[in-house]
Amino acid sequence: GRRYDCGSKLGYLEANVELALLHDEFSAPFREYLKNLDL
Repeated sequence: GRRYDCGSKLGYLEANVELALLHDEFSAPFREYLKNLDL
């Protein structure tokens, strides 16, 4: 699998975002949350 440098702030964030997007329970609501961000 893919490795993340969770010792860095960015690596930790990347790992958590990918985990949320791949997780059955969180994927749909997290994707909706990301779509609704006003960036």
